[in-house]
Amino acid sequence: MSDDPSVKPNATSPVDPPDTGTAAPDPCRRGDEATKAILQRLLNELSANESGVLQNLDTECLHDYRIAVRRTRSALDQIEGIFPRRTVERFSPRFAWLGKITSPPRDFDVYLLGFDDLKAGLPEPFQDSIEPLRLFLKRHCDLAHRELERQIRSSRYRTLLTSWEKFLMLPCPKRPQAPNALTPIKQIADLRIWKLFRRVLKQGRGILPGTPAENIHELRKTCKKLRYMLEFFRDLHAPEEIDKPIKQLKKLQNYLGDFQDVHARIDMLRDISHEMRNDATVSTETLLALGGLLASLDNRQTALRVEFPEHFDPFSNSRNRERFKELFKPAPSIKTLEPEEE
Repeated sequence: MSDDPSVKPNATSPVDPPDTGTAAPDPCRRGDEATKAILQRLLNELSANESGVLQNLDTECLHDYRIAVRRTRSALDQIEGIFPRRTVERFSPRFAWLGKITSPPRDFDVYLLGFDDLKAGLPEPFQDSIEPLRLFLKRHCDLAHRELERQIRSSRYRTLLTSWEKFLMLPCPKRPQAPNALTPIKQIADLRIWKLFRRVLKQGRGILPGTPAENIHELRKTCKKLRYMLEFFRDLHAPEEIDKPIKQLKKLQNYLGDFQDVHARIDMLRDISHEMRNDATVSTETLLALGGLLASLDNRQTALRVEFPEHFDPFSNSRNRERFKELFKPAPSIKTLEPEEE
């Protein structure tokens, strides 16, 4: 999955929309104020796409909406110690719920957008036989979107957005209880970015030929957290310095996204194949075509797995490590801001 915001999302590689930069360019701004500014901007992005999601006007409305939700969750969970714990514990699970209910319709959107590419990858005799799968996916996609619309119109959803907006509009306390609320935002950001970078290195170095695919997915999630943090606070660094590590991270994310796409499609098609086998209207030719599609995806996943070192090694090389160290490694006296990584 490509994560280059300069490239228009295609059928098989949805990307995160570009972050327009941090809402807190002042490196000395107190942490809670700076983070609230970021979260307010994300709420604006979420609200701007809500109508399009409800009406299912364009698949990119839901995509951009989901990105705003994910970035909100990441800011709440990764920018640590700037809000009271009870506030984070109150809102973080609610945005996790919101992310969960938006997943099924987005997944089916992506599968349908990429269907012609999947079809073209089959031998020509099977290409017409796979068409019933498109109709099957379309029915499930419509059901998923209707369920999402029901959830977004629910009192649970409205209560979340109302209480969230109210919290963001409250002025930050003069004497906050949160340990990092008054800490300069750049100090908080650099420390968290440095720790996430180290976690990426540790996870990536642990991936060997026999490592389960789940470990690669965990690495992908950590890379996404690192990417969000880098983009939240990119304006705190000179463009010629911050753009290089972001560009290097994007390259790794593109590979990890491709691996995730293939893995998710395999799981989805295996589930669907069981349903279609029990449908008397599905022909033997369609089931054979579905089997051929799964075999093709399995081969693609195997090939991608072998490629892991050539994508991870450029990110973990000494030059990139030194770049991150120079930009983000905090002074020893700053390490008490948050707990060390486990």
